[in-house]
Amino acid sequence: MTEFFSTSQKKALNFIWILCLLITFFYCSNYFISFYGPETNTYDYIYKIQGWLLHSLIFGWYFYRNSLVKKAVIIQLLFIPYYILRKDLYLTLDYYLDIDNSSYIDTFVRFFTFTIPIVYFAISYFKNEVNSKPLSKLKVFLPYLSLVIVMSFIIESDVDQFFSFFTFIGDSPYIQDLIVCFIFLLIGIKTALVLAAFFYISNRIYSLKKILNPIEEHSISSNFFKWGFVISYTILLMSIVDLGSNSFRISMFAFNDIEFSQVLFYFSSFFVLLVSGRFLGNLIQFRNYSLKKYLGVINSLSVLPVFNLIPFLVLIISKKNPDTIEHYITKLKTKRNIHLIIYSIFIVLLICYNYFSKETSLRNSNDFYQIPIQIITIILLSRFKFTTKIIPFALVGFTFYEDIKEILDFTKGYLFFIEDKIFSFLWLAVISIILIYYLFYYILHKSFYTEYFQYKNELEFEEHIKQFQ
Repeated sequence: MTEFFSTSQKKALNFIWILCLLITFFYCSNYFISFYGPETNTYDYIYKIQGWLLHSLIFGWYFYRNSLVKKAVIIQLLFIPYYILRKDLYLTLDYYLDIDNSSYIDTFVRFFTFTIPIVYFAISYFKNEVNSKPLSKLKVFLPYLSLVIVMSFIIESDVDQFFSFFTFIGDSPYIQDLIVCFIFLLIGIKTALVLAAFFYISNRIYSLKKILNPIEEHSISSNFFKWGFVISYTILLMSIVDLGSNSFRISMFAFNDIEFSQVLFYFSSFFVLLVSGRFLGNLIQFRNYSLKKYLGVINSLSVLPVFNLIPFLVLIISKKNPDTIEHYITKLKTKRNIHLIIYSIFIVLLICYNYFSKETSLRNSNDFYQIPIQIITIILLSRFKFTTKIIPFALVGFTFYEDIKEILDFTKGYLFFIEDKIFSFLWLAVISIILIYYLFYYILHKSFYTEYFQYKNELEFEEHIKQFQ
């Protein structure tokens, strides 16, 4: 995979595990200071300094690794005002001064103290990674700056949200401390992988088409697949967890209570989810083409945590099919039908298990409607390319019909609808749930679909497969 990075990016990626460990250490240290340290000015300063080091080092790492120490130090110094003023400035202003709209001053100061080092990083990185493409510097720099802003919002994760998945282990304080440290390790790994993903996408940012299709059609080696899968799946999964397992439960604050930074976080997450999900789907499909194999139902396990290790290992260990492309094509339809039958059996068993594992009073026979719907869905996804533009949205409408009907309820008047539903977090929740559904079924589509199933043109498909050999 290293051939897709510049020399300076490779230097930043070498020993990136050290950055991961440093991030984990600072997170853990601040956790113990916050929960177990005495409430003194000294510990408060240590907490702030470590918070500053933690976040500014992520942006300085690239320059330190490329012996651009001066730029790295400047970036870290520029972040100092933001992390000193991270606590609500307006509370201090209200305490010492009789001033109106102090919260707006706080927002204004925080915005500029955060923006200045981000812009400096973007300019410095852009100059060091200069590209000879015939585009104006401004047209290239603005996407770079946007990408840096996205990275700055997704390097952190919601610790409480992750902790809720591990509460079954135990409630002992020592066990909880170990769980939190493990979560910080995961966040450290995610941060390092986000940085690697940033380097990769920044090399493709000259074209929107290249961002939405982040992998060229070429042979996927086991090394490229290994790192591509780890990076894209980790970022995708942790970003989904950060948004929440049920996006419709996002707090529905009034419009004037929505912070600009929160909106940026959600839009940054949407971008990251879209790119990482499409990357993962294409990666799986192209790896199958490279191996001249059809692993539909195995590929589909990629959407499930833990079970994703099965396709990950299979697609790394598998050797290329020695059969000719013509022989590979003749077997495609039979293999697809076998894999679809197996997948359908899995769906039936899963839905039946979910139904009978509930208490009798909680069982709903309507759950069984999912069986024909999911079987028809996977058949259509395996057969037609355009289905990813229809099926996810149709299923959102079917699954959340009652919620959508409630959202579109105008019985209280249009003004209420606009104030309490449009000008709220609800629209962000709707976007996030639709996007998650889209990516889930996009990956399933890429797991089962080949161009041959739709067009039945063996010669054209043979030429297509040759790109991956």
